[in-house]
Amino acid sequence: MAATFDNGLAAAVGLSEATIYTAPTGTHLLMGLIATNTFGAAIGIDIKLVRSGATIWLAHNRRIDPDKTEDILMGTKVSLTTGDLIKVKAPADGAFSVIATVTQDVLT
Repeated sequence: MAATFDNGLAAAVGLSEATIYTAPTGTHLLMGLIATNTFGAAIGIDIKLVRSGATIWLAHNRRIDPDKTEDILMGTKVSLTTGDLIKVKAPADGAFSVIATVTQDVLT
């Protein structure tokens, strides 16, 4: 099977932790992860990778200025495997929009 692209999207990240991407069976590559502050004031965002119950922080209370978009991965790539989760949360409802871009099935 050829590699395909997929997106994890969250339009209104807030107080409730949300899973924006769940890795299907196989090996995948998190190519990009951007967060846009829609809150109106500088505020932090938490973005984590959960693998086999362990938390790997991609951003922990990463403060982003209002109306700004940040490249959370800063150009790096992250390998994902079956069942990995990308989760997001912020200290206020509707504070961020987040987009994760994943290339799926990179080792087929």
